[in-house]
Amino acid sequence: MKRGLYLALSLVSGAAVASFLLEDPGKLSISLHGYIIEMSIPIAVLLLLSLYATIYVCTRLLTARTRNAELRLNNQRQRSQQHLARGLIELSAGEWSKAEQTLTRSAYGATYPVVHYLAAARAAELQNAYQRRDEWLTKALDVAPYERAAVHITQAEMLLRHNQLNAALAALEQLDASDDQNTRGLSLLARIYRQQGDWQKLKQLEPKLRDSMSIEPHALDEVIAQIHMDSLNAAGSLAELQNLDHVWREVPKAIHQRPDVAVTYAHAAMKCGAYDRAEKTLRELLDLHWNEAALLAYGELTHDANSITDPLALLHTVEKWLNSHPRDATLLLTCARCCIRNELYGKARSYLEASIGIQPKLETYQMLANLLEVSGERDGAFKLLQSALSHAIGRKSSLPRLRALRNIERRQGKDRRN
Repeated sequence: MKRGLYLALSLVSGAAVASFLLEDPGKLSISLHGYIIEMSIPIAVLLLLSLYATIYVCTRLLTARTRNAELRLNNQRQRSQQHLARGLIELSAGEWSKAEQTLTRSAYGATYPVVHYLAAARAAELQNAYQRRDEWLTKALDVAPYERAAVHITQAEMLLRHNQLNAALAALEQLDASDDQNTRGLSLLARIYRQQGDWQKLKQLEPKLRDSMSIEPHALDEVIAQIHMDSLNAAGSLAELQNLDHVWREVPKAIHQRPDVAVTYAHAAMKCGAYDRAEKTLRELLDLHWNEAALLAYGELTHDANSITDPLALLHTVEKWLNSHPRDATLLLTCARCCIRNELYGKARSYLEASIGIQPKLETYQMLANLLEVSGERDGAFKLLQSALSHAIGRKSSLPRLRALRNIERRQGKDRRN
């Protein structure tokens, strides 16, 4: 429609110009170096158009090879993009062998061949073809050396999936040395150091983690706190108080009062035999932050007969907390433990029964059942364990026919005696 309109307008315009020129075609004179060239305006226009057409045709002929090469390259890139999409779909569908072939055949001439090789490496990995996986990763690094972060992180993730910590660590440390490290690489590096228990390198990694703009501050604080808790646990396992003190001094003051960190330190101190130090840490924490894990840890101070020099002071402390938290089931359980440590068994039983009445827990049931059994009330202990089992499975077993038979047997026995 538009072409027809343009053609009509051109014909009308040409007719108008022709009718105008027929009356007086005009004359064009050109003086050049003493020569005068004269021609009518229509002839001049035709010459100009001919010159333009000649230049245009020559230009097209001269650039034909370049244009054909660009056209072939564009077509090849379009086919590569289509094959990349097809390969990723096959990879997602579980057709790993087909995906690997599709992705690698279309990598040559692709806009981003590194994507093809990385996806092909994942396809080979899923087929347990580790040699081909490494070949595709090497080619990915060859075609895009500036994308070494993507290549090395992909390689490290695959190696970690097979628990090859040393090989993954080598890839990530190589990336770290090239100054191309990113947030994901740092996270994987921290994970490997944690698994290997290399706390010194973890601490050296902390500034880089904090400088990373992609990690939220609260998430980073969780990671750093976990690193220090792992270090405290490791020191506690060695049962060397001097080593634990050194590790605790290296914990930043900002996270000393975190409940999870303080409780971890208290547990480690108990393993090292420093029960008084653990008690002080837990008491100060509970005065600032009421925490269930800290309460349970405080009750664990009574496990060892030689743990605390003044066990009665423990009982006074927890009973003082009862004034502010009278219906805390965990606190009542801790009070019972302190009473048992001080051989106040009747008081411990009251605390345990009150704790079960507020919030039944298997641990509380077990402690009360043990207390009843030691006191000689085996029937009561047995019934209590049945209640604990019913609480654990969420319902009580129903045996109406067996109960009816037992009742009949009891009545028959009474009749015989009568």
